[in-house]
Amino acid sequence: METLFSLINSGACGLVSMALIGAVLHPKVHDGVVIKVGLICMALGFGAIALLLYEGVMPRTLVGMEHALMLVNAGIAVVILGYVWRKSKVHHPVRRVTDWADLMETRPMQSDHL
Repeated sequence: METLFSLINSGACGLVSMALIGAVLHPKVHDGVVIKVGLICMALGFGAIALLLYEGVMPRTLVGMEHALMLVNAGIAVVILGYVWRKSKVHHPVRRVTDWADLMETRPMQSDHL
């Protein structure tokens, strides 16, 4: 029964890791460098947890599990801090109106010398 729970948890962590990798690589997710680093840390942590749980829980895997959980927690903290930092800079006079829009959505300026 413990093997079944370990495999279910391994599959769930693997799916979360794949979803986070998809969020990092998808071009429509408008995140900055700081938030992307946090997402990468979480993806690596969940991937490591999935691999450790797939092998089965043994005393030698506890240190690796603690390291993987530290990656997940650090990633969550970096994403939260990056989000708060980005939201605090929204109304700064040097910034654009929004940081969440893609630059390619705007039309280029028309030139009059044609």
